[in-house]
Amino acid sequence: MKLMKTISESLIIQIILTIPIYLFYALILGVSLLPSLKIISWSFSAYAIAGKWFLFSFFTGCSVFVFYLSSVLVMGLSIRVLSLGIKAGRYPEQSFTVLRWLVYSGIYTMMTKLVLPVVPMSFFSNLFFYLVGCKLGKNVRLNSYTLNDSFLLTLEDGVVIGGGSDISCHLYEDGHLILQPVVIKENTVIGAHCYIAPGVVIGRNSLIGLGCYIRQGKILPDNTRLTKVGSVSMSVAQRLEKGKL
Repeated sequence: MKLMKTISESLIIQIILTIPIYLFYALILGVSLLPSLKIISWSFSAYAIAGKWFLFSFFTGCSVFVFYLSSVLVMGLSIRVLSLGIKAGRYPEQSFTVLRWLVYSGIYTMMTKLVLPVVPMSFFSNLFFYLVGCKLGKNVRLNSYTLNDSFLLTLEDGVVIGGGSDISCHLYEDGHLILQPVVIKENTVIGAHCYIAPGVVIGRNSLIGLGCYIRQGKILPDNTRLTKVGSVSMSVAQRLEKGKL
């Protein structure tokens, strides 16, 4: 704890530590790029032999999709290893756990910038979150990639996550990182642009409407129907619209 406090209070030490962390990120990215670079090197040879731009372009295009797969494998497994042993709880910012959280969050940020936005609702996306540690049921459809700390996330069979929705298993308050699991049960649909806070449990066969905010620790029963109006039920929202409340 004393060491972490010293690090957090020293700008010079933080700068020095940033260098090996970014070198580590460079290594992770480089390993992810390795298969693609190999394919491109083959394309140079093929181009020299065939003399056709089409063949070169085809190999280059293939290398992009190979990068998607290799980065899913390399970065997903890297995040899983770095998060091993981290459990739900409350951790002071000057702790080794928070340092690990920051490091694997940096890898996750690379994925959210380079790969995940272009492969929604696909094998690539589901494989990444499975490797990270998300408990994925059958026929889960992910049209969003902002599933933070998803080794604490459970998505049961038939769950659909709408585009732009943010499910977070962490928050920061009073100088502490708070990690809590989120559980979304069978056949539940989360509409686009929703925010699901840490500690939320949503029951089976539920429908969370467009743009809803579900606050921390909220437990919703099976067959819940919510609308954006303060996350009240749809029946209450209809009464509000008719001026009966």
